[in-house]
Amino acid sequence: MSKTPVCHPLLDDNQVQWQSMVELLDSIDAPADFTADIEKLTIASQYASTQILRNPDWLNSLARLKSFTLDEKILDLDSETKIDLERVKTKLRQYRHRKLIEIIFLDVARGTPIEESLKQLSDLADQLIREGLDVGTRQLTSKHGQPIDEDGQAMQLNVIAMGKLGGQELNFSSDIDLICSFSSDGELSGYGQLAHQEFFTRLTKLLIQLLSETTADGFVYRVDLRLRPWGNSGPVVLNYAAFEHYYQLHGREWEQYAMVKARVLTGSENELNHLGSIIKPFVYRKYHDYRVFEGLANLKDKIDTQAKSQDMQVNIKIGQGGIREIEFFVQAFQILKGGRNHGLQSTSILTCLDSLEADQIVDRDSLHQLRAAYCFLRRLENRLQMFDDQQTHDLPTNPKIRARIAFCLDYSDWKGLESELQRHRQNVMRCFNELFKRESKPRPETIIDDSFADSLTEDQQWEFIDRAGLPDAQEVNRQLNRFLRSKAWSFMSARAKQRFNTLLPDLIEAIKMSDEPAQLFAAFMRLFSSIAGRSVYFELLYQNQVLLEKLCALFDQSAWIVEEVAQCPMLLENLIQSGDQDRFDRYQLQRRLSNQLRNVEGDTELELDTLRLFKREQTLVIANAELAGEINSSEVGRYLSDLAEVVLNSVYQLASKALQQQHGTAWCIDDGKRRQAEFAIIGYGKLGGRELHYQSDLDLIFLHDSQGENKMTDGNKPIENTQYFVRLAQKIISMTSVLTASGKLYEIDSRLRPEGSSGLLVSATQTFLRYQIENAWTWEHQALVRARWVAGSPVLKSAFEQTRNQVLTLQRDPETLKKDIVDMRTRIYQNKRPAEGERRNLKHSHGCMVDIEFLVQYWVLAQANSIGSDCLSSDNIALLNELYRQNLITRSQSRLVEIYQTYHRLLHESVLQNESAEIDAELITDEVNHVTQCWNESFGLET
Repeated sequence: MSKTPVCHPLLDDNQVQWQSMVELLDSIDAPADFTADIEKLTIASQYASTQILRNPDWLNSLARLKSFTLDEKILDLDSETKIDLERVKTKLRQYRHRKLIEIIFLDVARGTPIEESLKQLSDLADQLIREGLDVGTRQLTSKHGQPIDEDGQAMQLNVIAMGKLGGQELNFSSDIDLICSFSSDGELSGYGQLAHQEFFTRLTKLLIQLLSETTADGFVYRVDLRLRPWGNSGPVVLNYAAFEHYYQLHGREWEQYAMVKARVLTGSENELNHLGSIIKPFVYRKYHDYRVFEGLANLKDKIDTQAKSQDMQVNIKIGQGGIREIEFFVQAFQILKGGRNHGLQSTSILTCLDSLEADQIVDRDSLHQLRAAYCFLRRLENRLQMFDDQQTHDLPTNPKIRARIAFCLDYSDWKGLESELQRHRQNVMRCFNELFKRESKPRPETIIDDSFADSLTEDQQWEFIDRAGLPDAQEVNRQLNRFLRSKAWSFMSARAKQRFNTLLPDLIEAIKMSDEPAQLFAAFMRLFSSIAGRSVYFELLYQNQVLLEKLCALFDQSAWIVEEVAQCPMLLENLIQSGDQDRFDRYQLQRRLSNQLRNVEGDTELELDTLRLFKREQTLVIANAELAGEINSSEVGRYLSDLAEVVLNSVYQLASKALQQQHGTAWCIDDGKRRQAEFAIIGYGKLGGRELHYQSDLDLIFLHDSQGENKMTDGNKPIENTQYFVRLAQKIISMTSVLTASGKLYEIDSRLRPEGSSGLLVSATQTFLRYQIENAWTWEHQALVRARWVAGSPVLKSAFEQTRNQVLTLQRDPETLKKDIVDMRTRIYQNKRPAEGERRNLKHSHGCMVDIEFLVQYWVLAQANSIGSDCLSSDNIALLNELYRQNLITRSQSRLVEIYQTYHRLLHESVLQNESAEIDAELITDEVNHVTQCWNESFGLET
């Protein structure tokens, strides 16, 4: 090297060491900027510079280093007849030092992203553990023989990485948390005839010795086995049966939290799968357990208390706003939702943050703040530890060390770094405190306890209710008395009763806002009865006082919502989340549902549950918005129809995938060319007209375009295409209408297909067109007015639209058309026999919705050529507006738009109160008269 570099001011107290480093630099051939890189490394890590001076040849390696790679082999034991354990320890420790220096160099000099640095540190630890295990296994099997399982396969020690190593996010000077296991008991045939338990116990202890023992070269890793079953009092290694028995019967809450990080490092694929089958059911439950919030919050409280007692406010790991709070935040959602969201079953914090954002479980801003804070804190943590290879999380007090760390993190001084640190910690604290809400003051106690039904007299109970000042206190008292003496109360756990005890004063206070407090209280007793055996929902209500108030508002407005939530309590969670601006966007809905289905891929039961829960959740979102006056009845119909299309599309994808796995894809040779045969779902009625109600069935028909020759699937079990598409339609109907624990998606009615119930379930497009032109009744053309493609292959969308337009624009005899429509209306009326006196059925009574729909269909069929095929919408409102725009109906007749919307609004109000479609006739007298007038004008006779 040329001129000796001037010592950096931050190295004033290390001038001798730096001078030695400069002499080494002068002795090697390195790039011009290498000296500056080594200077920064020396400032960042006293440990690194010390190791380089002890091993000068490492400097040459650093000068050529472009990226981090692990050596293919640390030890070469194949040629050795006897293993020298002391030499092994030296090599393992020297290798660790050399690779840590490389990681420091790439971090400090090349700016490796923190995610990569953590992965590099974890990969290094994995390799060293495997090398140590290989040495220990060779040492013991050479003396005692190889353990063999019942299938004659060689057994291995399964090392399970926990904590940050399990998440592949190991910090620089971390201990490693391990749990060890082996497949089955047995006995070896070699020296001593050791039991498998004894063999693997010795192997575990030898592995720990190789890694943890301090020699002249230091140690590899401090190994902590305390996370194993029974902790320090338990055996150091367990077989699978004992392992599973422990987690099934004795696993504790904190162990569930810890096991989200479990990653099996060693063993065969079968062994890894078997251990996964033990661990996953313990950690990830298919139901949501909201006790996780209190459990983690209480654990954090204990850590905070310990931190305060040990003056750890400067600790960036367990202090407020530190790394542990981010870990707990993510773990809460992993445990809460991981059973139904495979994306949250990752051991990586950063991967889980991505999943929380992709599935819109947590708001994006909070997640971005947590990610930024996590990366900052982990980067700072690494710099604190790499300075002297010490496992510390405390901010330094030494001004010179502070300055060196700030410099290497690209801050002008420590004050700037500390300011950034404080900002991140504030963000973490806010997110953590919002999730783990802690009450600022204790809730008032009531006189109700776990033995209330046996110990409290009715007079005492009345006194409690009467003090609340409710206008209908006697009925509330009766409802409470009935609940507390019901079977539901006896089914509740002590914890659930305790939560009920705490919630009751809040509930009594909240129902005061209602005009019918007793009725509202009864709704809550209905809910509490349905969740009596599931204390997690009482926990959810306890953790979210705002949810109780929101439920009061919704239950007070809608008996249907009461019933929905009582039947499916998982909807309670959906009510916590505030509605975002994209909550009705079809693309976002499809994306969200696709993500949810991907997270449970391969589990048919969970796929069906996911579809049903998604549909119920989104329906509740729409109902909530309508009750709040945010959307009108027309928008409700459109959004419910969009939801049905999204669900149908997902069902179609799942059904297609299942059939393709069995039979392959449908192909045909059409006009001499081989092409894929396509399938489509056509929506009729309310779905076709984008006017679905909250409890609407779906009228569907199914089409395919397979024609020509060689109409067969290409799978392992090929079948004729017609048979394939029938099975596909049947599977779609089954998946949609089958009743599961989460209810049904929709009732499917496919009777509008050609020839009705006696016709083929799936029609070829050409056959469908021919039938519509040559054989269809007028009522079938009426139905076609409100038909459209809703799911399946987009290729068939335009084909169906062409068919529909061609049929609707056929020339028709006006008088025959009138007669057919009036006859069909009469048949429907006689079949339904709706009320016509003081009550009117909004759908079927004269002058109501069906009359308007028939009028629209008549006008379209009579004048489709005038309207033009481009304007042939399937939406009644859009058709009425277009008819009026083209002067095909009068202004008076165009008023049907307003009346039709009124009927929809009234129908929605009835449905949301679980009432029938019949209402007081006086409420719609003017509307009925006007519809009747329009009918008479069009048909020249009375309905």
